[in-house]
Amino acid sequence: FFFLMIRRPPRSTLDRSSAASDVYKRQVSTQSTWGIKMGYLKTAGAPLKFDSLVKIMSYIKKHGIIQFLNIYKLHKDKVIPRSESFTWGDETEYHVVYFDHRTQQAKLLLNVAEIEEGFNEARKLSNVFTQPEYGAWMLEAVPKKPFTGINVEILSGLDKHFQERRKIITEYLSTLGPIGISSSASYPMLGVGDYAVRMPSIGDSIAKQRALSLSCELKSELLIEKRKGTDISEDSPRKDSDQTKLDKDILKGVSVVKEEEAKSPMPAIKKEEEEHKEELLPLSTSANKYSTSLFTFDGAITAHPRFPTLTKHIRERRGEKVCIKIPLFMDEKTLVTPPTPEDPFPGYIYMDSMAFGMGCCCLQLTYQAQSISHARYLHDQLFALVPILSALSASAPIFRGKLADIDLRFKVISQSVDDRTSEERDPMSAKYLPKSRYSNSSHYISNHASVMSHHNNTLPLNVNRDFIKQLRDAGLDDQLAYHIAALFVRDPLVVYEKAVEVDDATVNAHFENLQSTNWNSMRFKPPPSMDSTIGWRIEFRPMDIQLTDYENAALSALVTLLVKLISDFNVNFIIPVSYLDENMERAHKRDAILKEKFYFRKNIVEGTDYQKNLLEKNDFLSSDPTKAVKIEEVEEMSLAEILEGKPVIGYKGIFPLLAEMLDTLPGKPEDHEKVRGYLGFLLGRAKGTLKTGAKYIRDYIAAHPEYKKDSIITPKINYDLMYHIETINASTTNPYELYANKEAIEKEPVYVDYSSLCSVPYHEDILIGGCAPQNQIIISSVSVVLHCLKTVSYTHLRAHETEADLVCRLLLEKKKTKK
Repeated sequence: FFFLMIRRPPRSTLDRSSAASDVYKRQVSTQSTWGIKMGYLKTAGAPLKFDSLVKIMSYIKKHGIIQFLNIYKLHKDKVIPRSESFTWGDETEYHVVYFDHRTQQAKLLLNVAEIEEGFNEARKLSNVFTQPEYGAWMLEAVPKKPFTGINVEILSGLDKHFQERRKIITEYLSTLGPIGISSSASYPMLGVGDYAVRMPSIGDSIAKQRALSLSCELKSELLIEKRKGTDISEDSPRKDSDQTKLDKDILKGVSVVKEEEAKSPMPAIKKEEEEHKEELLPLSTSANKYSTSLFTFDGAITAHPRFPTLTKHIRERRGEKVCIKIPLFMDEKTLVTPPTPEDPFPGYIYMDSMAFGMGCCCLQLTYQAQSISHARYLHDQLFALVPILSALSASAPIFRGKLADIDLRFKVISQSVDDRTSEERDPMSAKYLPKSRYSNSSHYISNHASVMSHHNNTLPLNVNRDFIKQLRDAGLDDQLAYHIAALFVRDPLVVYEKAVEVDDATVNAHFENLQSTNWNSMRFKPPPSMDSTIGWRIEFRPMDIQLTDYENAALSALVTLLVKLISDFNVNFIIPVSYLDENMERAHKRDAILKEKFYFRKNIVEGTDYQKNLLEKNDFLSSDPTKAVKIEEVEEMSLAEILEGKPVIGYKGIFPLLAEMLDTLPGKPEDHEKVRGYLGFLLGRAKGTLKTGAKYIRDYIAAHPEYKKDSIITPKINYDLMYHIETINASTTNPYELYANKEAIEKEPVYVDYSSLCSVPYHEDILIGGCAPQNQIIISSVSVVLHCLKTVSYTHLRAHETEADLVCRLLLEKKKTKK
């Protein structure tokens, strides 16, 4: 289970006698899901209080460096053969929502700890594994088995992969009540009134499902075993009734689960965790002893001690509550009121707890590299693409019941866990830290020739010079030594009382303490334990979760294709980090995908032989040692130009490169068409003919009869929106039709360059739209053309209006033979 092992505790601890090992043994022996699923959720006694933690912070950091170096020494020369590398997987987060259809309200359901444990047991034969997140209403899902390789067949099946995951989860939830999952990046009503509920009786429902699952498994096993020992010739005549009778005889006495067994509720957390978890807090802001929030409930934080402790220690280290300020969207009747305790910043949405950020949902992807140098190279090239992919994924326009003037969640999370003191936030202070510990990454880490000294041009962090020396003495180069030392600029936030003194030769808990709470947009990940067979990895972290499974598939396919492109072609996306920071600011803005321009490297390829490189032969330190890497030429371009190219300035574009790479990959035509369809969908989004998730939500609210054009989301609007998202995912709605942006289509026809999606040229005799430039298609509406990625010899595109929607029809006329 590669993907699970990414987050699990070191296997070596099973053979040791450390305090952390003892706790892990107890957790495994009782089948505790906390320790197995996520390494940082392993407990060893109660969390230290902050004043006690301060006294040992230097000790934790010192030993964290030692633990990293122990892993580095063991794995620095590890090389995964190319045929075995590119193992990868995804994480999707969902809000679990309780629908009260009688009162027409939708509220966050806080029983996810019970649900995820019951689900994992009841659906253990599926490829879906669920685990807790910060909010007690949040469900994170990962595949039990990773994808092995990057090929057209795997990528074409990503939509089915996400659909099947949602189906399995929602089918289980439906057995427990009117419960669903929402893949909206931000929950609209979080922090507004009684936004969350608990179902006290849900344990009984879960126990019944558990018993039913157990009974079915027992039946299957008995049937299989009995049939193995039953001599029934395939040639002998047999009626179905004979088999039915046989089955009944086999199952006699075992088909009914004991009544008391079916009724026994399953505890949310096993006994070992119960000893350490805090009391179940009431859903009232008056009981907020961790966050002291005016809006969110501490009782809605997942009960595992890590999460409430993080909340409290971030506030205590900062010296005050976190302060989140997001510009308010100004609609026709939006009121800007004088300052109040609840809204101290006129014209802004004010939020005051970690829940507002860590309660958002995202799509994250992790890739195993061939070597440490390969991982560092992938990290840097993908880092340059972070703002572009972020803007493409924008799906978070609502916070605290109000429409915001941003579309992306990332900045909200950054502010929600900003534990910097007032001195560290002061640019004039010697202790100044430019960014929150959740932020866009701040530096490149590779020694590849494409990364030059001027590229890391942001303010350097005040790293510990002793750590730098220690890392350099152990053989790390300057770039990597700085990156590791920069993690330790932050302080540890959660340490358990029995896990302070550990064996640095076998345990890496102190390193992971800092690594897991440096929440950067890109994460460089060492092997998870001293004896791990897993290699060096990178995690792509900035994207919002998408409303539909098709969108999640399209974005996952794009990032995965980029990983292969970066590894196989001689491409270079590196530009100075200061440009990336500015790009990330622009990516947050409302409709940034259409209204903003982004700094991007014009010369992403050089010459004509870019379809090959010598990366692997040169340990990913040089793509071609015979050629000097040219300095970047940076241009401001629209997102559509970045994707499909801008020939007038000599910029090739990302999608034409991906199309060329796809042409070299084997696969069925229908699989190729599906993958190119993903790219076509995203290009349509970049051009404005298809909406982002944020735009779709805004338009839905604007059209809602209860919306008063005042930027306020009412409970009824929230209910309808959440139920609508549930409905479109349960249907077979074509994503092109669902996201068609009629305003953009009607305002001006859009020309799409076919060559940006497919390197095969048009047939010279094609008549396209009558007036479109060569190799372009004129789009009067949306869906068909962006999805059409094959050469055709006849076409006539015509759009017409129906009562239901604007649709696009492709009318085919047989080409007349020339005489």
